[in-house]
Amino acid sequence: MMATKKPGRQAIGSGIRGGHKGKLAVISVRSVIFATVAAAVFMIGAAHFAFVRQNQNAATEEGLSFVATTNAAFRSPTEDDQSSPRSHDANINTSFRIQKNNLDSIHNADRKLENPDPATGRTERTVVGGAKHKIVEGGHIHQTSHEGEKYHIVFSTDCSAYQHWQSYVLFYSALKVGQEGFVTRIASGCSDKDGKAELEWHNKHIRGPMSDKFGLHLTPHFSSVKKDGEVVGDYEFFNKPFGLRHWMEHGEGMGINTNTGAMKNEDMIIVLLDPDQILLRPFTDDFSNDDEVLIHNSRKENRKFKVEHGAPFAQLYGLGARWQKFNLDVIAGKDSPAKEVSSQYANRHYPAGPPYLATARDMYQIAMKWTETVPKVHAEYPHLLAEMYAYCIAAADKKLPHQIVDSLMVSATGMNGEGWSLVDRVPAEEVCEYASNLDHKVHALPNVMHLCQRYMLGKHFFGKRRLPKDFFTCESPMLIEVPGDIALKYDYRIPPPPHKPPGEKKPVSKKIVKRETFMLCAVTTALNEASEFFKRHACEGVKGTDYSKSMDLWNVPLS
Repeated sequence: MMATKKPGRQAIGSGIRGGHKGKLAVISVRSVIFATVAAAVFMIGAAHFAFVRQNQNAATEEGLSFVATTNAAFRSPTEDDQSSPRSHDANINTSFRIQKNNLDSIHNADRKLENPDPATGRTERTVVGGAKHKIVEGGHIHQTSHEGEKYHIVFSTDCSAYQHWQSYVLFYSALKVGQEGFVTRIASGCSDKDGKAELEWHNKHIRGPMSDKFGLHLTPHFSSVKKDGEVVGDYEFFNKPFGLRHWMEHGEGMGINTNTGAMKNEDMIIVLLDPDQILLRPFTDDFSNDDEVLIHNSRKENRKFKVEHGAPFAQLYGLGARWQKFNLDVIAGKDSPAKEVSSQYANRHYPAGPPYLATARDMYQIAMKWTETVPKVHAEYPHLLAEMYAYCIAAADKKLPHQIVDSLMVSATGMNGEGWSLVDRVPAEEVCEYASNLDHKVHALPNVMHLCQRYMLGKHFFGKRRLPKDFFTCESPMLIEVPGDIALKYDYRIPPPPHKPPGEKKPVSKKIVKRETFMLCAVTTALNEASEFFKRHACEGVKGTDYSKSMDLWNVPLS
């Protein structure tokens, strides 16, 4: 299904959001229960926040009905195009066990199963038709133990083809950089048919050939906006907080101790990404190396050096402290600690965006408050950034000031901040090589590149909205390669059609040339290497498999 384009948002780091349309169907061994699920509140539309995320087209996303997960599982990004082989058969068993999940259980923090088996404490569920899998408590395929694993990256998506290719390249990038721990895609609101297809594709093309620590967690539909009991709109970004909380309560290796209400594995480091973020180097909990960790002087006082309980980290976004102007009595509560935060403290510790890093204990505390605040923020501020402001309020309410970091990502080449000074220090003639052959030991790298913009020099172009959604297939060609000396060849860009006037050359400064070079070379290499990996593992003997590097996105129409 195709994503619907909507105005996007950009930040001093940019992210993308996705919503989902679908129905929650929980199918039992003896009966079929259909329930329509939704998440809260009044929605009006998207509005620009000029400094923050203006150059994206947010995708409308559709997600899955029954809740399921494969081993080790995201959500959606956007671009403004005015301008995102082991066989899996051994992992498939003959029974399907799905825990009944519904939206009310999330809102009410009710984690009890309906009609649990007296012997196992689980509820038996079966999926109608198709291959069967062994689903364990929480709705996921049984996989590698989480015991002893320190890191778990998660990202939120729907089931659209647009999110599909983004998810694949994110998983591949984690494999390529040697990321420790688990990576899980949280897909919300898929239909039964789409969810089953995603599970099968994930097992065959990701979990099998890449890693059994790479998983998929399917959740109900969360993005409906209600007013007076009626659905009045859709706010796709509801899926991130609600999907995160659903995964933390029901996902494989996760869950809540029913006696204490605490996470079962509360020391694990959770890294929350957007789906259009590609790893350039592994995430760790150590931020002590000043050669690779960029923090503005205004945020260095009493800075933290390690992710631990009470010390979450996040990328700086251009959110400021605007959330303090909202009605915090209604949103957070009259006695909320968020009301006591000074403007200076808010600007220092809460303009946070993905990547977010926190212990599972802290992330769950934030997620619970986040799902409470986001409908109320959206009711007062029915615009694109409501979900991000709600995160700021939730973190402040839980007294969890973040260590804000500049260098977790690069995204918008014209922005100050981000991790661009790491790129700026590389000689122009070496930038493409630096981006194409990632080696953090040679030149320090940001953790991710965020594909929230269009990137171009001359007619060399990348915009994620133009990448065909069937890119990871046998028949699809790969992208044309970027010349290694592109930073020396061009000091201008030519926007692709339908730009007017056609062929216009727009001058680009030397600094921006290097940054555009980095993004073009890095994303082209990442996508082509991921495509080659796919073809090697899925296309052997398939007639018509295309290994050519002939796809020129400058000439591909905007989809």
